[in-house]
Amino acid sequence: MYSLLLLFACNSQDIPQAAKGQMFDRTGGLALFMGGKGFDGPVLGPGTYFTGIYDEIRMVDCGVTSMKEPMTALTKDGVQFGMDIYVRYRANCADDKVVQMLQTVTPAAGSGVISSEQLYGTFIRGALGEAVRENVSPRNANDLNNEREAVLEGIRTRFMAILASREQNFVMVDELNLSNMDFPEEMDHANTERAVQAVLKDKAIAEREKVTAEIETAESKRQLAQKEGQVEAAKIEEIGRALAANPAFLQYDLQQKMPSIYEKAGASGNMVIAAPSPEVLIQKK
Repeated sequence: MYSLLLLFACNSQDIPQAAKGQMFDRTGGLALFMGGKGFDGPVLGPGTYFTGIYDEIRMVDCGVTSMKEPMTALTKDGVQFGMDIYVRYRANCADDKVVQMLQTVTPAAGSGVISSEQLYGTFIRGALGEAVRENVSPRNANDLNNEREAVLEGIRTRFMAILASREQNFVMVDELNLSNMDFPEEMDHANTERAVQAVLKDKAIAEREKVTAEIETAESKRQLAQKEGQVEAAKIEEIGRALAANPAFLQYDLQQKMPSIYEKAGASGNMVIAAPSPEVLIQKK
């Protein structure tokens, strides 16, 4: 009998990593129904603890957890708008908060552990829904399409303010992200069509700018040709005026070029060409 009693009296219980707990004093027939005063002793960290016959360790899950929360809210113009929000959070496992949580939050049935999912459902989900509604309902659906970052910042600010206003402060949120905005099917089609029209508009503008550039280039070339023609005409006019004043220059110039002309002609064939007499080219007045 003594051995059997000793066997029952040697129970122990583990507190896993990323958890904290406190001894819960229980009693029964083998303890002569003495004790059983509930939570007793300091907050315990991870490790193995002697519990005796009836005592148990009740725990709080202190690990970091990420949760995806699909949320819906009605916009100002009556459009049901959906989004996915990702929350990274953890229990506030300061010793005094652990004691308060164990005294006020009921663990999942049969587990003796206040899980992160319980904390999320109790303290986060409602505040998150409130923050989403307050930031979505004053806006029209098209505003949400264009003000995504502002909506996320508004949700985050309002959500953190709600958590800070609570006296318990049992949870700590490390990150809040918004993704996968879900528009109604009609708005998805409208957004796609708007994007297509924007691309076509940009393409038309590019084509128009190309044609405008080509027209400007052609006009510049025309103006250049006109200027070059004016220069050439001025040159011809000056040459004509000079020749009119000095007609004998043509005969003189031809006489200067004749030797080289005959030389090239003779080098190309068997014909020998003699230079004309200067008296033939230069007429006496």
